[in-house]
Amino acid sequence: MEFVPIEVSSDAPIFIVGCPRSGTTLLRDLLRSHPRLTFPDESHFIPLFYRAYGDPRNAAEACELAEQILRLRWVRLWRLGLEPASFSDCRSFREVLSRLYETWARDENKPRWGDKTPGYVREIPLLIKLFPGARILHIYRDGRDVALSWFSHVWFGPRNMYTAAGQWRRRVNAGRGAAATLPRGTYMEVRYETLLEQPRETMQQVCEFLGEPFDEAVLRPSKIEGDPRLNPFSAQNSRGELMRNNAGKWKTRMPVRDRVLFESIAGDLLETLGYETEGRTRRISSAERVAWHLHHLFWRRMMKLAAMSNAAYRSTHLQEKRARARAKRREATP
Repeated sequence: MEFVPIEVSSDAPIFIVGCPRSGTTLLRDLLRSHPRLTFPDESHFIPLFYRAYGDPRNAAEACELAEQILRLRWVRLWRLGLEPASFSDCRSFREVLSRLYETWARDENKPRWGDKTPGYVREIPLLIKLFPGARILHIYRDGRDVALSWFSHVWFGPRNMYTAAGQWRRRVNAGRGAAATLPRGTYMEVRYETLLEQPRETMQQVCEFLGEPFDEAVLRPSKIEGDPRLNPFSAQNSRGELMRNNAGKWKTRMPVRDRVLFESIAGDLLETLGYETEGRTRRISSAERVAWHLHHLFWRRMMKLAAMSNAAYRSTHLQEKRARARAKRREATP
């Protein structure tokens, strides 16, 4: 969790990233308690829509981009009350984003905004390209507890240990790999277990990294109204208090065969991050890899079909599909 303290702009955006189920929501909710900081719910659209639309060249393109963003299910939950015409003077993707987040921050009476979308751990260079002064907070957690938390949710996460271990390894490595390319003082790692064990010391370091004064308020989470994320694997209870024992559950809740499989895939990263390992691995055959991959694809397809019954999700899914096609066309254009 080392970083080089440097001067930070008082309005520099903050991006919280990490493998899903690693404590990104907890860290966001703690920082939301700061009198100067606010975060809306996850955005999901930034990398895709930037690649699909780029910088608007005129008022018509700016309004079209804003209309597409404001229609997204994720953004509608922010209840910003903005119209596409409000963005007609924007001539960069960054300006469009800034207007969205600044409106949210103004409604919350806070001067500085951030975004918490775990998947952006794979898009850190793009975030810095859009906001060169931004600060990146990468929170990571023992991948075996991440897997248990994934399996406790019926959503688009992995449904078997092989896929969970692979995804955890790739996402954590993506964040750490990007860090080597960033300007000094731009990136900080937060260890989830340390945050639970030493919340005051950890949040003091986080505030220093962000260039913000430490405030006692950041020791108690402030959830977004209507956020349904509390679950048996959450690090905060119904009163919003930190649960110090929300770590190491894999030791009692994960079968030995799954612990061996996880360590066979991602044991090297566990060791690099300083997590306990058991030293038991095995060879994974090609047939097993194919079977687990097909199993994951099957469940992912089933979950997507179930979600498509929701009109709001279906509309956003179609928007994202069109955006991906548009991004491919832009990429293919010389």
